Amino acid sequence: NPVQWQRWNATLYQKENRTKKLVVVSIGYSSGHWCHVMEEETFEDKEVADLMNTQFINIKVDREENPDVDNIYMTAVQLMTGSGGWPLNVICLPDGRPIYGGTYHTKEQWIKVLQQTYKIYQNNPQRLIEFANQIQQGIRQVNTIQLADTEENFDIEILKREMQLWKQQWDYEYGGERRKQKFISPTKFNYLLHYTTLFPDQEVENHLKHSLKTIANSGIFDHLEGGFFRYSVDPYWNIPHFEKMLYDNAQVLQTYARAYKQFKNPLFKSRVYQTFNFLTQTMEDQKGGFYAAIDADNSEGEGRYYLWTKEELETALGPHLNLFTNYYGIDFEQPFEGHFYHLKQATTDTPFLKANELTAKTLSLLKSRWQQQLKDVRKTKEFPKIDKKIITSWNALAVVGLIEAYEAFKDSQFLDKAISIFDFILSKAYDDKRLFHTYQKGQPKIKGFLEDYAYTIKAALALYKSTLNRSYLDRALALSEYTLKNFADADSPYFTFKEKQHLLSKIISVDDGVLPSPNAVMADNLWTLSQFLGRKDFNQKTIKMLNTIQPFLIEGRSDYTYWAQLLAKETTPHFEVIIVGPKAKTLAATLNSNYLPNILFQASTTESELPLLKDRFYPSETFIYVCKNYVCLRPVKTVVAALKQIKNWK
Repeated sequence: NPVQWQRWNATLYQKENRTKKLVVVSIGYSSGHWCHVMEEETFEDKEVADLMNTQFINIKVDREENPDVDNIYMTAVQLMTGSGGWPLNVICLPDGRPIYGGTYHTKEQWIKVLQQTYKIYQNNPQRLIEFANQIQQGIRQVNTIQLADTEENFDIEILKREMQLWKQQWDYEYGGERRKQKFISPTKFNYLLHYTTLFPDQEVENHLKHSLKTIANSGIFDHLEGGFFRYSVDPYWNIPHFEKMLYDNAQVLQTYARAYKQFKNPLFKSRVYQTFNFLTQTMEDQKGGFYAAIDADNSEGEGRYYLWTKEELETALGPHLNLFTNYYGIDFEQPFEGHFYHLKQATTDTPFLKANELTAKTLSLLKSRWQQQLKDVRKTKEFPKIDKKIITSWNALAVVGLIEAYEAFKDSQFLDKAISIFDFILSKAYDDKRLFHTYQKGQPKIKGFLEDYAYTIKAALALYKSTLNRSYLDRALALSEYTLKNFADADSPYFTFKEKQHLLSKIISVDDGVLPSPNAVMADNLWTLSQFLGRKDFNQKTIKMLNTIQPFLIEGRSDYTYWAQLLAKETTPHFEVIIVGPKAKTLAATLNSNYLPNILFQASTTESELPLLKDRFYPSETFIYVCKNYVCLRPVKTVVAALKQIKNWK
C-alpha cells in the first residue's frame, strides 16, 4: 500500500509529529467489504498516497483491536454528520482531536476533502481549533451519565410498559424489528424469552418463536457449512452481508440453546449443532481459541464463495434441481445481482413432504446428497480470508454459548470445548491478574477492555454452574475485584471502557450494540456473586447501576434489554435452588436442561462454607433445596419434585 500507514500509537505519533501535520485516522476491520473497496480504489492510488504522505500523518486502526479508539472517533463522526459506519475516516489536529469525519470516500471525494481541510489548516487554524473544542466537549457530554436525584423503587410495571412501546417497532411478518437492514441481536431475543417466561404474554412468545424460526431458515444462515452471517441487507433476511463474525455465532449458540430448553423445537437444536461444527471446523486455531472473523469477499467479489449461478446448480444437482429449488427457495426469475442465487429454507419439512410425497428419511438422504454435491463445488472456489486475531471478549462469549448448549443437550463436547477455550484465555491472554484484549501471532496484545473482563467473568460463572468447580468462582471473584479497582468511574456507578490513558474523553458505554453492554453484564456478574458469596457491597453496586439506568428503560428503548433482564431479576421473586450431596452434579445437569430465568442456582458435591451451601451437606444423601429470599421449603431428592415446588410456590 503506497500510503505510509502507522499503527495506532497516540504517544508515538504526537512525539514524531514535530512539523505539526494534520493526522488522518482510518478505522476499519479485516472482514469489512467497504473497507476493502476504499483501500483498493482510494488508498492504493498513487495521487492519493502522495498527497497523504506529504501533508499528513496517517494512522491505520483495526476497530476490533482498538475498540476504544473506534468508539471515540465514531462518536465524533456521529456528532458531525448524524451517522457513521466503516471504514471510518477522520482528520484530526496534531493532538488527535477530530475536525472532519466520514465513512467511504471515492478517490475524487477523498482528495477534495484532504485538500480543503489542509487549506483551512494553513490559512485559518483557529477555526479548526474552535471546532475541535466543540466536538471534544460533545464527546465528553455523550460519555457523561446523569445521576438520578433520588433512588427510585424498582417497579415491574416499568418492564411491562416498556414492552408495549417496543412492540410498536416489531416486524410481525418477517421477525425482529422493522429495519431496512437487520441484525440478529441475540441480547434482545434472550430478553424476550426471559420476559415471556416471567410475565406470560402470547404476543411476545409468538413474535419470539416466529423470529427465531424465520432467522434459522433464512439466507442469513449458511445452509451448507453452518454459521450465521453478520446481518441481512434487506428486511426479509434473504441476502446477507456475507462476513461471519465470532461474536454473532457465539451469542447465537446461547440464544438457540435457551430457546430449545423452553420450546423443544428441533430446528433450534439443529442450528446450535451446525453453528458449533462451523466454529470448530473453520474458526478454531490449532493452539485453541476461535478466530475473529471470515471476510465477506474473495478475489471475485463479495459473497462469491457462497452464491450460486444457475449453471452451477444445474450441473451439480441434475434431475433433483426442481425439488432442490423448491426446498431452498430459489426462483430463477429473481436473481441476485443479475445472475446469482442464495440458499434459504423456503418451507418447513412437513408440508414439503406432503406436497412431494416424500418420507422424512428420503428427504434427509436427499438433503445430505444435495449439500455434499454443493460442498464439492465450493471446494473449487476461493475461500475468503480469515482474520486470525483471537479476541478475548468474543471467546468468552463463545464459552457462555457453549455452556448453554451443554445444559440444553447434555452433550459433553460442548462442555469440553468451553473448558478448553477458557483455559486458552487464561494461558494466552492473561498475566498477573490482568487480561489482554487479543492474542496474535503467538503473543498477547493490548490491555484488556471492560468487555474482556465482564464477559470472561460471565464465562467463569457459567463454567462454575455446570462443573461445580470452585476454582471458576474464585476466578470470577478475582477478575471482578480487579475490575472494581481499575475500571470504576469516579463520577458515576458505572465502569469506564478502558483502564487508563483515555483518548479525548473517558468512555462510559451502557447500551447494547452487537455485543451486550459490558456495564450491564458486569452489574449482572456482581449481582450473581453477591448471592453466591454473601457480598452485600456487590449487591449495592448493582442497585446503584440499575437505579441510574431506569430512565432509559422507561423510554421503551430496546438497546437496554440486558439491563431490563437484570431489572426483571431484581423486581420479581427469584428462587435459590441449592443441590448438595454426592449426586449433585448429575441432578444439576438435569435441572439446568430446563429454562429457569428466575433461578439462582448453586450446587456442590462436597461440604462448603459458602453462604448458600453451608451446613447442608450430608455424605450419604443428595438434597435439593428450593428457597425464596433465603426461606426454604422441605428438601427433596428429585428434580421433578423441585420443579413442582417452584411451580406451586406462589
